[in-house]
Amino acid sequence: MSTASQNDRTPASPITTALIVVNVLIFVWESRLGYSQRQSLIHHYALNLATVKQGMWWQFLSYQFLHGGLLHLLFNLLFLHSIGPLLELTLGARRYLVLYLLSGVGGGALHILVAWLSPTHFGSAVVGASAGLCGVLAAVCALYAEEKVDVKLFYVFPLRMRAKFLLLAVALVTMGGALFPFGNVAHLAHLGGLVGGLVALNFMDAKPLPPADDEPKAQSRL
Repeated sequence: MSTASQNDRTPASPITTALIVVNVLIFVWESRLGYSQRQSLIHHYALNLATVKQGMWWQFLSYQFLHGGLLHLLFNLLFLHSIGPLLELTLGARRYLVLYLLSGVGGGALHILVAWLSPTHFGSAVVGASAGLCGVLAAVCALYAEEKVDVKLFYVFPLRMRAKFLLLAVALVTMGGALFPFGNVAHLAHLGGLVGGLVALNFMDAKPLPPADDEPKAQSRL
């Protein structure tokens, strides 16, 4: 995904780069574990209703850095690479990281809440950065609501739409998935991530960057 404000920018994005590197390193380390060690890792660090009840509250953070397979990791990191730098430049490194992590926590919290109400349908363990990414997406779409964005549906079919309509489309898909679950996808975590990103952004004094031709002015303000 890219926006008109992003097209001519090559922003430094140390937090986005660090998140990508950390996720890759953890995945490589995880892939080298034996079966029993991997099961222990999932038990202690994936987000699960049963273990949260036992007091493993750190799972609201740790689950965001685990992934269910190579494709899961690649899709998430490609998405992070495409939208993260613009939000990092807009918010600054610290606020960007806070929003990312809080969005993941919010997504996990919604999943666990509904799992507590309906453990049969939502009681399985959850891993992945998707909730945090949904928060980043929501924040970008809110800040640049009227700008047109280029997206690839299913990473293949090119589409162009205003950011606010992209956010609406993603919200409808996640709500539909939460009500009528399909695929091995934590739709509730995605929905909670979207909400978490918007809530976190609401507490930040954030403004969209000016167009690229005003770049020197934008750099001096950040």
